[in-house]
Amino acid sequence: MENSTSNPGNDTFGSSGSSGASESGVVQRSVESAGSALHNTIDRVAGPARNTVNRASTAAHETVDKLASGATHVADRFSEEAGRVAEAPRRALDCSKSWVQDKPLEAVGVALALGFIIGRLTAR
Repeated sequence: MENSTSNPGNDTFGSSGSSGASESGVVQRSVESAGSALHNTIDRVAGPARNTVNRASTAAHETVDKLASGATHVADRFSEEAGRVAEAPRRALDCSKSWVQDKPLEAVGVALALGFIIGRLTAR
């Protein structure tokens, strides 16, 4: 009788028979099935998180847009007001010139009165 340890054909690990190939196929299918199940689980868990992140992102973008719009409006108003302030001395001078040209005697009288008042205030 022949010893099974001396016959390499009967060795379970070394056999190239159909049982090794079928076990390999079963393991491979099990791994693929487990991988597919994990992918499905990840997708189910990530779906709501993705929706939440998208909603938060959209809200953040809308908030930034509103802030930028408000800041632009404030900057425009500030620019308009700065233009008015810068223009005020020129307008006052134009108005004064026009008044002096229209009423020269009154302008001289006002100038004399202001000169007298300023002189009295500074003389003390």
